[in-house]
Amino acid sequence: MIEKQKSSNILTNTAQLPERIAQYLAEKIIHLEIKPGERIFESKIANELGVSRSPVREALHILNKQFLVELLPRRGAVVSGFSIKFIEDLYDVLKALYVLLAEKGLKHATEGNLTQVSPILQSMEECADKSDFEGYYNGMFEFTSTCMKIVDNPILERLILNLWPSKRRMEFATLYRRKDSLRGNLNFFLKGTTAYMEGQLDLVEKYLGDYIEQEKENAILLAKEFELNKY
Repeated sequence: MIEKQKSSNILTNTAQLPERIAQYLAEKIIHLEIKPGERIFESKIANELGVSRSPVREALHILNKQFLVELLPRRGAVVSGFSIKFIEDLYDVLKALYVLLAEKGLKHATEGNLTQVSPILQSMEECADKSDFEGYYNGMFEFTSTCMKIVDNPILERLILNLWPSKRRMEFATLYRRKDSLRGNLNFFLKGTTAYMEGQLDLVEKYLGDYIEQEKENAILLAKEFELNKY
């Protein structure tokens, strides 16, 4: 049963009810509280939240567009599995979008922008040194979110954000396994930021490419383990 406070937060704005339900379910899927391959029953969610099935159904369509849920004939909504092809496609597209973000952002590479991201990087360093997985994980997305605000390209930002639920789910699972060696992940952010501030786009692209390939490989390993554990 959902805690009353969480349920209350979801129901405060009925105009955005499907989006709020989708966000609630997305967090459960991202944090693997609802596992890949698990069915999501409209009636169960509706009863837990005290809403009709209609906004739940709309929420599931939102999650389908975010690649977190598959809508299957005769089975209904099922949490998407860890497909190797999907992982490869996801990270290849993210690489292209992140490189474009860096290209668009070079004209904004000022000391003032550095002051916006520096506290985030410092916090990520502290979290990495303490093996604070949750803090570091949240810092990664705060860093990129801040970069998107600096670049100020709403179309590019929306494209990236639509893929983030899937990326967050992959990195939540894989990064937790590396919580005692987060420095290896952090180095990409530190080197990339330095190259960015120096206007070295070729190096930024290299570090972004290396980072994406590393994360892709870790996600593929997770997918293979998931397939083995199914049998």
